[in-house]
Amino acid sequence: MPGSGAAEPLQVVYADLHVHLGWAGDPGGGVKIAAARDLTLANILAEARDRKGLGLVGVIDAATSGALQDLERLLAQGLVAERPGGGLAYGGLTLIPGAEVEVVHRGKPVHLLCYFGGLDGLRAFAEWQAPRVRNRHLSTQRHHGTTAADVVEAVADRGGVVIPAHIFTPHKATLAAAPAVSEVIPPELWASVPAVELGLSADTALADELPELSRFPFVTNSDAHSLGRIGREYNQLLLREPSFDEWLLALREEGGRRILANFGLDPRLGKYHRTFCEDCGRKVEGDPPVLRCPVDPGHRVVLGVLDRIRHYAAWQQGRFVRAERVRPPYVHQVPLSFVPGLGRKGMARLLAAFGTEMAVLHAAEEADLVAVVGERLARLVVLARQGRLAIESGGGGIYGRVSAAD
Repeated sequence: MPGSGAAEPLQVVYADLHVHLGWAGDPGGGVKIAAARDLTLANILAEARDRKGLGLVGVIDAATSGALQDLERLLAQGLVAERPGGGLAYGGLTLIPGAEVEVVHRGKPVHLLCYFGGLDGLRAFAEWQAPRVRNRHLSTQRHHGTTAADVVEAVADRGGVVIPAHIFTPHKATLAAAPAVSEVIPPELWASVPAVELGLSADTALADELPELSRFPFVTNSDAHSLGRIGREYNQLLLREPSFDEWLLALREEGGRRILANFGLDPRLGKYHRTFCEDCGRKVEGDPPVLRCPVDPGHRVVLGVLDRIRHYAAWQQGRFVRAERVRPPYVHQVPLSFVPGLGRKGMARLLAAFGTEMAVLHAAEEADLVAVVGERLARLVVLARQGRLAIESGGGGIYGRVSAAD
Protein backbone atom coordinates (compact mmCIF):
# COMPACT_ATOMS: atom_id res chain seq x y z
CA MET A 1 0.00 0.00 0.00
CA PRO A 2 1.26 3.52 -0.71
CA GLY A 3 2.79 5.07 2.37
CA SER A 4 3.10 1.73 4.15
CA GLY A 5 6.90 1.87 3.97
CA ALA A 6 7.06 -1.59 2.39
CA ALA A 7 10.34 -2.23 0.60
CA GLU A 8 10.41 -2.64 -3.15
CA PRO A 9 10.38 -6.30 -4.21
CA LEU A 10 13.55 -7.90 -5.52
CA GLN A 11 13.78 -8.33 -9.28
CA VAL A 12 15.91 -10.23 -11.79
CA VAL A 13 18.48 -8.02 -13.52
CA TYR A 14 20.91 -9.05 -16.26
CA ALA A 15 24.35 -7.44 -16.10
CA ASP A 16 27.43 -7.25 -18.33
CA LEU A 17 30.06 -5.17 -16.55
CA HIS A 18 32.98 -5.25 -19.01
CA VAL A 19 32.33 -3.30 -22.21
CA HIS A 20 34.93 -1.26 -24.07
CA LEU A 21 34.62 2.07 -25.85
CA GLY A 22 35.95 2.42 -29.38
CA TRP A 23 35.36 6.14 -29.87
CA ALA A 24 34.70 9.01 -27.46
CA GLY A 25 35.09 12.72 -26.99
CA ASP A 26 34.66 15.92 -28.91
CA PRO A 27 35.97 16.48 -31.56
CA GLY A 28 36.39 12.72 -31.19
CA GLY A 29 39.14 10.22 -30.76
CA GLY A 30 39.89 6.55 -30.64
CA VAL A 31 39.86 4.95 -27.19
CA LYS A 32 40.36 1.21 -27.65
CA ILE A 33 42.48 0.55 -30.72
CA ALA A 34 41.16 -3.02 -31.06
CA ALA A 35 37.51 -2.00 -30.57
CA ALA A 36 34.95 -1.05 -33.19
CA ARG A 37 34.52 2.69 -33.79
CA ASP A 38 30.75 2.46 -33.33
CA LEU A 39 31.32 1.54 -29.67
CA THR A 40 30.29 5.00 -28.46
CA LEU A 41 28.57 5.60 -25.14
CA ALA A 42 25.27 6.40 -26.86
CA ASN A 43 25.41 3.25 -28.99
CA ILE A 44 26.39 1.06 -26.03
CA LEU A 45 23.46 2.34 -23.96
CA ALA A 46 20.98 1.74 -26.78
CA GLU A 47 22.37 -1.71 -27.62
CA ALA A 48 22.50 -2.87 -24.00
CA ARG A 49 18.99 -1.72 -23.13
CA ASP A 50 16.96 -2.06 -26.33
CA ARG A 51 18.53 -5.03 -28.10
CA LYS A 52 20.24 -7.06 -25.37
CA GLY A 53 17.76 -6.46 -22.56
CA LEU A 54 20.36 -5.75 -19.87
CA GLY A 55 19.66 -3.85 -16.67
CA LEU A 56 23.29 -3.06 -15.79
CA VAL A 57 26.17 -2.34 -18.15
CA GLY A 58 29.72 -1.48 -17.13
CA VAL A 59 31.81 0.72 -19.42
CA ILE A 60 35.41 0.25 -18.32
CA ASP A 61 37.00 3.01 -20.43
CA ALA A 62 34.92 5.71 -18.74
CA ALA A 63 37.90 7.42 -17.05
CA THR A 64 39.48 8.36 -20.38
CA SER A 65 39.35 12.06 -21.18
CA GLY A 66 36.95 11.68 -24.13
CA ALA A 67 34.57 9.42 -22.23
CA LEU A 68 34.38 11.87 -19.34
CA GLN A 69 33.43 14.58 -21.85
CA ASP A 70 30.71 12.36 -23.28
CA LEU A 71 29.31 11.47 -19.85
CA GLU A 72 29.14 15.14 -18.91
CA ARG A 73 27.35 15.89 -22.19
CA LEU A 74 24.80 13.09 -21.69
CA LEU A 75 24.10 14.37 -18.17
CA ALA A 76 23.70 17.95 -19.36
CA GLN A 77 21.29 16.82 -22.09
CA GLY A 78 19.24 14.82 -19.58
CA LEU A 79 19.80 11.56 -21.46
CA VAL A 80 21.26 9.96 -18.32
CA ALA A 81 20.80 10.84 -14.65
CA GLU A 82 22.78 9.89 -11.57
CA ARG A 83 20.97 7.30 -9.45
CA PRO A 84 20.79 7.82 -5.68
CA GLY A 85 22.05 4.23 -5.30
CA GLY A 86 24.91 4.78 -7.72
CA GLY A 87 25.28 4.52 -11.46
CA LEU A 88 23.81 6.53 -14.34
CA ALA A 89 20.21 5.74 -15.26
CA TYR A 90 19.22 5.45 -18.92
CA GLY A 91 15.59 4.46 -18.70
CA GLY A 92 15.55 0.93 -17.30
CA LEU A 93 19.29 0.50 -17.82
CA THR A 94 22.00 1.66 -15.42
CA LEU A 95 25.53 2.45 -16.55
CA ILE A 96 28.28 1.64 -14.04
CA PRO A 97 31.30 3.76 -15.01
CA GLY A 98 34.72 2.22 -14.64
CA ALA A 99 38.34 2.04 -15.72
CA GLU A 100 40.46 -0.90 -16.78
CA VAL A 101 44.03 -0.26 -15.68
CA GLU A 102 47.24 -2.16 -16.26
CA VAL A 103 49.94 -2.58 -13.64
CA VAL A 104 53.07 -4.70 -13.70
CA HIS A 105 53.73 -7.50 -11.23
CA ARG A 106 57.21 -9.03 -11.38
CA GLY A 107 57.59 -8.00 -14.99
CA LYS A 108 54.17 -9.24 -16.10
CA PRO A 109 51.15 -7.01 -16.92
CA VAL A 110 47.96 -7.36 -14.87
CA HIS A 111 44.56 -5.87 -15.74
CA LEU A 112 42.22 -4.59 -13.02
CA LEU A 113 38.63 -3.40 -13.43
CA CYS A 114 37.84 -0.33 -11.29
CA TYR A 115 34.18 0.60 -10.75
CA PHE A 116 32.60 3.72 -9.27
CA GLY A 117 29.10 4.66 -8.18
CA GLY A 118 29.15 8.07 -9.83
CA LEU A 119 31.10 10.67 -11.71
CA ASP A 120 32.66 12.26 -8.63
CA GLY A 121 34.60 9.10 -7.80
CA LEU A 122 35.42 8.49 -11.46
CA ARG A 123 36.76 12.04 -11.92
CA ALA A 124 38.82 11.81 -8.74
CA PHE A 125 40.34 8.52 -9.89
CA ALA A 126 41.10 9.96 -13.35
CA GLU A 127 42.96 12.83 -11.66
CA TRP A 128 44.86 10.41 -9.41
CA GLN A 129 46.02 8.27 -12.31
CA ALA A 130 46.82 11.20 -14.65
CA PRO A 131 50.51 11.50 -13.66
CA ARG A 132 50.86 7.72 -13.78
CA VAL A 133 49.77 7.24 -17.42
CA ARG A 134 51.11 8.59 -20.69
CA ASN A 135 47.93 8.89 -22.73
CA ARG A 136 44.72 9.78 -20.90
CA HIS A 137 42.44 9.19 -23.89
CA LEU A 138 43.44 5.57 -24.55
CA SER A 139 42.33 2.32 -22.93
CA THR A 140 43.61 0.30 -21.22
CA GLN A 141 45.33 2.88 -18.99
CA ARG A 142 48.86 1.54 -18.40
CA HIS A 143 50.23 2.72 -15.06
CA HIS A 144 53.90 3.38 -14.46
CA GLY A 145 55.40 2.90 -11.01
CA THR A 146 52.07 1.72 -9.56
CA THR A 147 51.27 -1.63 -7.94
CA ALA A 148 47.97 -3.48 -7.83
CA ALA A 149 47.76 -2.65 -4.13
CA ASP A 150 48.18 1.05 -4.95
CA VAL A 151 45.26 0.87 -7.39
CA VAL A 152 42.97 -0.97 -4.97
CA GLU A 153 43.68 1.56 -2.22
CA ALA A 154 43.18 4.55 -4.54
CA VAL A 155 39.89 3.19 -5.86
CA ALA A 156 38.61 2.36 -2.36
CA ASP A 157 39.51 5.86 -1.15
CA ARG A 158 37.26 7.23 -3.91
CA GLY A 159 34.29 5.00 -3.11
CA GLY A 160 34.95 2.33 -5.71
CA VAL A 161 35.82 -1.36 -5.91
CA VAL A 162 38.27 -3.43 -7.96
CA ILE A 163 37.69 -6.73 -9.76
CA PRO A 164 40.66 -8.59 -11.30
CA ALA A 165 39.92 -8.92 -15.03
CA HIS A 166 39.76 -12.21 -17.02
CA ILE A 167 41.75 -13.72 -14.20
CA PHE A 168 43.16 -16.79 -15.98
CA THR A 169 43.96 -15.62 -19.50
CA PRO A 170 47.63 -16.01 -20.52
CA HIS A 171 48.10 -12.31 -21.21
CA LYS A 172 47.57 -9.51 -18.67
CA ALA A 173 45.77 -11.46 -15.93
CA THR A 174 46.36 -11.75 -12.20
CA LEU A 175 46.79 -15.53 -12.32
CA ALA A 176 49.07 -15.31 -15.32
CA ALA A 177 51.44 -13.09 -13.33
CA ALA A 178 51.36 -15.20 -10.16
CA PRO A 179 49.97 -18.53 -8.90
CA ALA A 180 47.74 -16.81 -6.33
CA VAL A 181 45.74 -13.58 -6.05
CA SER A 182 47.31 -12.89 -2.66
CA GLU A 183 50.73 -12.52 -4.29
CA VAL A 184 49.40 -9.61 -6.38
CA ILE A 185 46.72 -8.07 -4.10
CA PRO A 186 47.35 -8.46 -0.34
CA PRO A 187 44.47 -10.13 1.54
CA GLU A 188 44.12 -7.12 3.85
CA LEU A 189 42.76 -5.22 0.81
CA TRP A 190 40.24 -7.87 -0.26
CA ALA A 191 37.33 -6.00 1.33
CA SER A 192 37.59 -3.71 -1.71
CA VAL A 193 37.82 -6.67 -4.13
CA PRO A 194 34.26 -8.06 -4.10
CA ALA A 195 34.71 -10.60 -6.93
CA VAL A 196 36.99 -11.91 -9.66
CA GLU A 197 36.11 -12.09 -13.35
CA LEU A 198 36.48 -15.54 -14.90
CA GLY A 199 37.04 -14.75 -18.57
CA LEU A 200 36.18 -16.77 -21.66
CA SER A 201 38.23 -19.91 -21.12
CA ALA A 202 37.08 -20.81 -17.60
CA ASP A 203 33.85 -21.53 -15.76
CA THR A 204 32.89 -21.97 -12.11
CA ALA A 205 33.82 -25.66 -11.94
CA LEU A 206 37.31 -24.98 -13.25
CA ALA A 207 37.93 -21.86 -11.15
CA ASP A 208 36.77 -23.65 -8.01
CA GLU A 209 39.69 -26.06 -8.34
CA LEU A 210 41.81 -23.30 -6.78
CA PRO A 211 41.11 -23.22 -3.03
CA GLU A 212 42.19 -19.58 -2.69
CA LEU A 213 39.39 -18.46 -5.02
CA SER A 214 36.76 -19.86 -2.66
CA ARG A 215 37.02 -16.45 -0.94
CA PHE A 216 35.64 -14.65 -3.99
CA PRO A 217 32.34 -14.58 -5.90
CA PHE A 218 32.73 -15.11 -9.65
CA VAL A 219 31.41 -12.73 -12.31
CA THR A 220 31.08 -13.36 -16.03
CA ASN A 221 31.32 -10.44 -18.47
CA SER A 222 31.74 -10.11 -22.21
CA ASP A 223 34.89 -7.93 -22.50
CA ALA A 224 33.05 -6.68 -25.59
CA HIS A 225 35.08 -4.99 -28.33
CA SER A 226 32.03 -4.61 -30.60
CA LEU A 227 28.34 -3.88 -30.11
CA GLY A 228 27.37 -7.40 -31.11
CA ARG A 229 29.54 -8.94 -28.38
CA ILE A 230 27.79 -7.07 -25.55
CA GLY A 231 26.02 -9.68 -23.43
CA ARG A 232 28.03 -12.58 -24.88
CA GLU A 233 28.62 -13.46 -21.22
CA TYR A 234 26.59 -11.96 -18.40
CA ASN A 235 25.31 -12.32 -14.85
CA GLN A 236 21.76 -12.88 -13.63
CA LEU A 237 21.30 -10.92 -10.42
CA LEU A 238 18.55 -10.54 -7.82
CA LEU A 239 18.36 -6.85 -6.88
CA ARG A 240 15.91 -4.26 -5.63
CA GLU A 241 16.90 -1.99 -8.50
CA PRO A 242 19.71 -1.83 -11.06
CA SER A 243 22.24 0.34 -9.21
CA PHE A 244 25.86 0.30 -8.06
CA ASP A 245 24.96 -0.20 -4.39
CA GLU A 246 22.55 -3.06 -5.16
CA TRP A 247 25.15 -4.74 -7.37
CA LEU A 248 27.64 -4.70 -4.51
CA LEU A 249 25.02 -6.14 -2.15
CA ALA A 250 24.51 -9.00 -4.63
CA LEU A 251 28.26 -9.71 -4.80
CA ARG A 252 28.40 -9.71 -1.01
CA GLU A 253 25.16 -11.74 -0.69
CA GLU A 254 23.54 -9.24 1.66
CA GLY A 255 19.88 -8.40 2.19
CA GLY A 256 18.64 -11.19 -0.04
CA ARG A 257 20.54 -9.84 -3.03
CA ARG A 258 22.71 -12.37 -4.82
CA ILE A 259 24.04 -13.72 -8.08
CA LEU A 260 21.39 -16.12 -9.37
CA ALA A 261 23.48 -17.54 -12.22
CA ASN A 262 26.48 -16.91 -14.42
CA PHE A 263 25.98 -17.29 -18.15
CA GLY A 264 28.92 -17.83 -20.44
CA LEU A 265 30.52 -19.81 -23.19
CA ASP A 266 31.64 -23.35 -22.62
CA PRO A 267 35.32 -22.89 -21.68
CA ARG A 268 36.31 -24.94 -24.71
CA LEU A 269 35.15 -22.05 -26.90
CA GLY A 270 37.61 -19.66 -25.29
CA LYS A 271 40.67 -18.51 -27.22
CA TYR A 272 43.12 -19.80 -24.63
CA HIS A 273 41.51 -22.95 -23.28
CA ARG A 274 44.40 -25.33 -24.06
CA THR A 275 48.15 -24.88 -24.31
CA PHE A 276 49.30 -23.76 -27.76
CA CYS A 277 52.77 -24.23 -29.25
CA GLU A 278 53.74 -21.12 -31.19
CA ASP A 279 56.58 -22.88 -32.99
CA CYS A 280 54.45 -25.84 -34.11
CA GLY A 281 51.42 -23.60 -34.73
CA ARG A 282 48.91 -25.89 -33.05
CA LYS A 283 47.26 -26.84 -29.77
CA VAL A 284 49.17 -29.28 -27.61
CA GLU A 285 46.98 -32.29 -26.87
CA GLY A 286 47.17 -34.43 -23.76
CA ASP A 287 45.90 -34.62 -20.22
CA PRO A 288 46.25 -31.28 -18.42
CA PRO A 289 48.41 -29.71 -17.26
CA VAL A 290 50.46 -29.56 -20.46
CA LEU A 291 53.26 -27.10 -19.74
CA ARG A 292 55.64 -27.81 -22.64
CA CYS A 293 55.55 -28.87 -26.25
CA PRO A 294 56.07 -32.65 -26.50
CA VAL A 295 57.87 -32.22 -29.83
CA ASP A 296 60.52 -29.92 -28.35
CA PRO A 297 60.46 -28.75 -24.71
CA GLY A 298 62.32 -25.62 -25.84
CA HIS A 299 59.48 -24.45 -28.08
CA ARG A 300 57.55 -21.33 -27.13
CA VAL A 301 54.10 -22.17 -25.74
CA VAL A 302 51.08 -20.13 -24.58
CA LEU A 303 49.88 -21.92 -21.47
CA GLY A 304 46.19 -22.78 -21.74
CA VAL A 305 43.71 -21.77 -19.05
CA LEU A 306 42.78 -25.38 -18.28
CA ASP A 307 46.44 -26.31 -18.03
CA ARG A 308 47.25 -23.28 -15.87
CA ILE A 309 44.38 -24.03 -13.47
CA ARG A 310 45.43 -27.67 -13.03
CA HIS A 311 49.05 -26.60 -12.49
CA TYR A 312 48.14 -23.91 -9.92
CA ALA A 313 45.60 -26.16 -8.18
CA ALA A 314 48.39 -28.59 -7.36
CA TRP A 315 50.60 -25.72 -6.15
CA GLN A 316 47.83 -24.22 -3.94
CA GLN A 317 46.95 -27.45 -2.16
CA GLY A 318 48.11 -27.17 1.43
CA ARG A 319 48.84 -23.46 1.07
CA PHE A 320 45.22 -22.24 1.28
CA VAL A 321 42.20 -23.34 3.29
CA ARG A 322 39.04 -23.65 1.22
CA ALA A 323 36.14 -21.50 2.44
CA GLU A 324 32.62 -22.92 2.47
CA ARG A 325 30.57 -21.32 -0.30
CA VAL A 326 27.50 -22.30 -2.31
CA ARG A 327 28.07 -21.16 -5.88
CA PRO A 328 25.28 -20.10 -8.22
CA PRO A 329 24.96 -22.27 -11.34
CA TYR A 330 27.18 -21.55 -14.31
CA VAL A 331 25.13 -22.00 -17.48
CA HIS A 332 27.10 -22.94 -20.60
CA GLN A 333 25.20 -20.86 -23.10
CA VAL A 334 26.13 -20.16 -26.70
CA PRO A 335 25.16 -16.57 -27.68
CA LEU A 336 22.56 -16.15 -30.39
CA SER A 337 25.19 -14.67 -32.69
CA PHE A 338 27.06 -18.02 -32.56
CA VAL A 339 24.04 -20.13 -33.61
CA PRO A 340 24.82 -21.79 -36.97
CA GLY A 341 22.52 -20.50 -39.71
CA LEU A 342 20.91 -17.74 -37.65
CA GLY A 343 21.79 -14.73 -39.77
CA ARG A 344 20.75 -11.10 -39.56
CA LYS A 345 17.27 -11.74 -40.95
CA GLY A 346 16.55 -14.53 -38.49
CA MET A 347 17.85 -12.44 -35.60
CA ALA A 348 15.73 -9.49 -36.73
CA ARG A 349 12.61 -11.68 -36.74
CA LEU A 350 13.38 -12.95 -33.23
CA LEU A 351 13.89 -9.44 -31.87
CA ALA A 352 10.74 -8.18 -33.57
CA ALA A 353 8.77 -11.01 -31.96
CA PHE A 354 10.31 -11.10 -28.46
CA GLY A 355 11.89 -7.68 -27.96
CA THR A 356 15.41 -8.42 -26.68
CA GLU A 357 18.03 -11.17 -26.75
CA MET A 358 17.48 -11.80 -23.04
CA ALA A 359 13.81 -12.45 -23.78
CA VAL A 360 14.73 -14.92 -26.53
CA LEU A 361 17.23 -16.69 -24.28
CA HIS A 362 15.17 -16.78 -21.09
CA ALA A 363 11.46 -16.36 -21.83
CA ALA A 364 10.58 -17.59 -25.32
CA GLU A 365 9.02 -21.05 -25.56
CA GLU A 366 10.27 -23.39 -28.27
CA ALA A 367 6.85 -23.46 -29.93
CA ASP A 368 6.88 -19.67 -30.16
CA LEU A 369 10.38 -19.76 -31.62
CA VAL A 370 9.22 -22.27 -34.25
CA ALA A 371 6.48 -19.87 -35.31
CA VAL A 372 9.05 -17.14 -35.92
CA VAL A 373 12.13 -18.88 -37.41
CA GLY A 374 11.03 -22.44 -38.17
CA GLU A 375 11.70 -25.78 -36.51
CA ARG A 376 15.40 -26.17 -37.36
CA LEU A 377 16.55 -22.75 -36.16
CA ALA A 378 14.22 -22.86 -33.17
CA ARG A 379 15.76 -26.16 -32.10
CA LEU A 380 19.27 -24.75 -32.51
CA VAL A 381 18.37 -21.71 -30.39
CA VAL A 382 17.12 -24.03 -27.64
CA LEU A 383 20.28 -26.16 -27.85
CA ALA A 384 22.40 -22.98 -27.75
CA ARG A 385 20.81 -21.68 -24.58
CA GLN A 386 21.16 -25.11 -23.00
CA GLY A 387 24.84 -25.33 -23.99
CA ARG A 388 24.24 -28.50 -26.01
CA LEU A 389 25.76 -27.58 -29.38
CA ALA A 390 28.84 -29.55 -30.40
CA ILE A 391 32.13 -27.75 -29.65
CA GLU A 392 35.74 -27.94 -30.80
CA SER A 393 38.07 -26.37 -28.21
CA GLY A 394 40.13 -23.23 -28.85
CA GLY A 395 43.69 -22.27 -28.04
CA GLY A 396 46.52 -19.90 -28.90
CA GLY A 397 44.23 -16.92 -29.46
CA ILE A 398 41.82 -18.81 -31.73
CA TYR A 399 38.23 -19.30 -30.60
CA GLY A 400 36.70 -22.76 -30.42
CA ARG A 401 34.03 -23.64 -32.95
CA VAL A 402 30.35 -24.51 -32.67
CA SER A 403 28.53 -26.94 -34.96
CA ALA A 404 24.87 -27.84 -35.32
CA ALA A 405 25.32 -31.43 -34.13
CA ASP A 406 23.37 -32.25 -30.94
